[in-house]
Amino acid sequence: MQNFVKTGAILIVIFFICALSNPAAAQEQDKPPENAAIVNGKPIPYKDYAMELELFQKRMQAQGKQVPPDYLPKLRTELLDDLVNLELLYQQSKKQGVQVKPEEVEKELAALKERYPDPKQFEMILKNMNLTEAQLKEQFARRSSIRALVEKDIAPKVEVTEKEAKNFYETNPNFFEKPEEVRASHILIKVEPGASDQEKSEARKKLTDLKKKIDAGEDFAELAKKHSEGPSNVRGGDLGYFSKGKMVPAFEEKAFSMKPDEVSGIVETQFGLHLIKVLDHKAAGKVDYKEAEPKIMDNLRNKEIQEKLLTYLGELRQDAKIEKFIDQTQTK
Repeated sequence: MQNFVKTGAILIVIFFICALSNPAAAQEQDKPPENAAIVNGKPIPYKDYAMELELFQKRMQAQGKQVPPDYLPKLRTELLDDLVNLELLYQQSKKQGVQVKPEEVEKELAALKERYPDPKQFEMILKNMNLTEAQLKEQFARRSSIRALVEKDIAPKVEVTEKEAKNFYETNPNFFEKPEEVRASHILIKVEPGASDQEKSEARKKLTDLKKKIDAGEDFAELAKKHSEGPSNVRGGDLGYFSKGKMVPAFEEKAFSMKPDEVSGIVETQFGLHLIKVLDHKAAGKVDYKEAEPKIMDNLRNKEIQEKLLTYLGELRQDAKIEKFIDQTQTK
């Protein structure tokens, strides 16, 4: 082992000496390959791999996390394996004649667009991802094909019994503790950071006038649809149920101090000014079995599907020709 380490160190030194003495060679070494992998003759472009890696890191950053540098090599390997697996499953779906209806893809695209009321925001997100709408639709179609394959070849072989579900419920009590929750709606008038006193005064007057209308009997949800400047306006301001720690402190503190059907005065947060209406208030407690059963059954079923899917992929890999160019290895 000791000799191997020494030999490896010598090879590294030789590589750097060659690179320094031949700048063109060093530049060629830094240039990424055209393809990250080739699966049964079908390339996985390096740009697709690089985009997936970037998206993963952005998701981590959005959660306030960073990918540790020493984890990056493992992440790259796992990400490439995931892309290879998806390609294998897609190819298998095509072999079995799985068809995806165009209207299903259009429906999925429409549902995604609904999350972005401003079309320009959606276009900007696609641009940042280096994706066209046509490429996004292609991804949706591939995903639907794979999902249909799993439902056809794997899901029918999975069966979860009520006994298994009850056993999971009884042996994992910590999973079924539910925190105190509030369901609330709000009307938001945005106030940008650094807004002038006049702008703040105008926003406050808007909410004051709306509060008078609510107190006079006008419907909170209808006023939210017409006047709220938050994305929940399409739902009448309804934010659904949330527990403590999910909202900004000032909003949360007020919402949890209110009773159902009560409407707050003006609440200020970094997003602007709010009127809050509490729709329901649930105390902390334990979810009973009947309420939890459907979700337990789904989770146990999905877990078993994942396990069978790994076996299924292992069989596909045995008969596949897989060439990888990220770590310069080849497997068959």
